[in-house]
Amino acid sequence: MSTEDWIKLIVVVPTLLGAAAGIWQFLVQQRQANRQPFLQKQLELAFQASDTASRLATTTDTAEWEKARFNFWLLYWGPLSVIEDPDVENEMVEFGKLVPAEPVSNPKLPMISLQEPSYKLAHALRHLILNSWNVNLPRLHDVRIVGTAEK
Repeated sequence: MSTEDWIKLIVVVPTLLGAAAGIWQFLVQQRQANRQPFLQKQLELAFQASDTASRLATTTDTAEWEKARFNFWLLYWGPLSVIEDPDVENEMVEFGKLVPAEPVSNPKLPMISLQEPSYKLAHALRHLILNSWNVNLPRLHDVRIVGTAEK
């Protein structure tokens, strides 16, 4: 190989490496940009599911409880299924075993029996969010006292 060939190689190789690095960086950024709408919706629905479950477990207002019951089943049969992982799915199924599918005329409120399942669902949702958003927070100690909403 001649000196001129080496000079060309020295000029061309870094240019090609720079172009390849630029393309790689663009593709990584594009992948993240494509994920952003999904992650935002997942975050929104996760908070909505946790809020709904906690209302079912703690409210003493019959109308609010019925609205939360309806919203739970709406999330269960649709939107949450799009964004959940197997742990959230499992906790939703367990919670759903305790929530009536049909309206209840006089529910005994607050429904203390839903507090622990609500807490477990919230933890599963927390884990999902932390993993999806690549956030590193310490584990929780699971020290909630069940039955605190009781009169």
